[in-house]
Amino acid sequence: MHLKKKGTVLISTMIVLSLMSILGCFMFKMMKNNNELSCLYNFDKDRYDLNSNEEQVLNKFMIEINREKVNSEKLNEDMFSENFNKKIDDNIIEYNKDNNKLLLTTYKEDDVIRKRSIVYSFKGEKIILIPTYNFDDYNK
Repeated sequence: MHLKKKGTVLISTMIVLSLMSILGCFMFKMMKNNNELSCLYNFDKDRYDLNSNEEQVLNKFMIEINREKVNSEKLNEDMFSENFNKKIDDNIIEYNKDNNKLLLTTYKEDDVIRKRSIVYSFKGEKIILIPTYNFDDYNK
């Protein structure tokens, strides 16, 4: 009778530990493959690392580009038919027609220059600028 109780406790303990292990592995794989949850593992910054200054600069450029589009009465595709550079304060947005890419250059604290790739899309009559997580930091 005494051996039977110890055997049952041992088997139930092994089952509980294996279920906890399977659940832990499942949670880890789910967090690893999910972008929002995987940024919790990066303690210094998230994947996009978009600060408020960079967000404000991108918003200013989006307003400026949409204002120019309304004033020039061009079609959506005509605006991106040639290379252009626009400058607001010390920040620059460049469009390269050959690569079909927008590049935002901003200046952060500590004399760091950040170049971020930007994706654009057309929503109705407006041009929307969307930041990507592809960026490079350079020292001045």
